[in-house]
Amino acid sequence: MNLTVFGIGYVGLVQAAVLAEVGHQVVCVDIAANKVERLNQGLVPIFEPGLESIVRENHAAGRIKFTTDAAAAGRHGEIQMIAVGTPPGEDGSADLKYVLAVAEAIGREMDAPKIVVGKSTVPVGTC
Repeated sequence: MNLTVFGIGYVGLVQAAVLAEVGHQVVCVDIAANKVERLNQGLVPIFEPGLESIVRENHAAGRIKFTTDAAAAGRHGEIQMIAVGTPPGEDGSADLKYVLAVAEAIGREMDAPKIVVGKSTVPVGTC
């Protein structure tokens, strides 16, 4: 199955790596070009036992790819996973601007029904 993961921090990268490991075609997208470049070079910025080898092996096999191209990534996945940060706002509430921006990007690229999964931490009633 073709999957897209928006946000390649801890949650997104670990989820993407495991999905690629079980045979899915995963495209990971992030706005941080330096993070994407490092991952494409096989440099995993997060420590989780076994993660580095899973990412490297699946990247070499073509099952996991890293990009900054949100439009192409949005077109790729039958399932779209949102795993972006929700930093606290000035009043302590979750700032959902990144989640909403990704949701809008997914919507712009949809040419058929897709499943959208929220992996980001959001307040009850948001989705």
